[in-house]
Amino acid sequence: MKSSNLDLHKNTISEFHDNLMVYYELVKEKQDNHKGSFAEAVRYLMLPELVLHEEKIEDRTILRDEENGKPRNWGTKREWRDYMVSKGYNTHNTKMSYVDHANIPEDLLTALNTLPINNPVFSVNIQPPGSVVPAHEDTWRIWRDKYPEIAKICTFEDTVFFIVFLTPQETGHSFQCGTTNIKWGQGDVIQMPYYTKHATANAGFTNKILVQCLGIKK
Repeated sequence: MKSSNLDLHKNTISEFHDNLMVYYELVKEKQDNHKGSFAEAVRYLMLPELVLHEEKIEDRTILRDEENGKPRNWGTKREWRDYMVSKGYNTHNTKMSYVDHANIPEDLLTALNTLPINNPVFSVNIQPPGSVVPAHEDTWRIWRDKYPEIAKICTFEDTVFFIVFLTPQETGHSFQCGTTNIKWGQGDVIQMPYYTKHATANAGFTNKILVQCLGIKK
């Protein structure tokens, strides 16, 4: 609760991970005060041919029940999970696969590293037909796990958040940032504030593939 006196401009990313429900409350205030579009087209990347090896692709279903073969520990996000379930979201309609930063093909990683970002974590997200990602704000858990010491000194205001679209937009493919509906082509890059509520859906017939890029501003 706000009585904890946490401040997005002063408290570190690590501190917020001890109470994510406070984070959710504060970013909603940022959203209410935001002016203009929630997303900005920043550049175009020349992409190599996309080759993802099956053995490197992991399950990242939004409401998955297990993680690494064990019951998933929702921690301070349990309230968020329960709310999603109450609205009809489940393991079947929130399917997602991903390729971890360490397993991204070298030629794609080279292209991504041209972005203006320090201490990056790149995640390739593969959304199959019939799947949705409910409206949410990212909490940067994967980034914090990779850079725990930096998370102890940086605030969310120090961060940068890019999306790189690896596949062209087809009918049924959607990505929404706040109230902004994105129109994209293969290789397009958008930037959005860390506090942006966003959602995606695939009502088409081909996988929608993008890269989530989290890091620190250069």
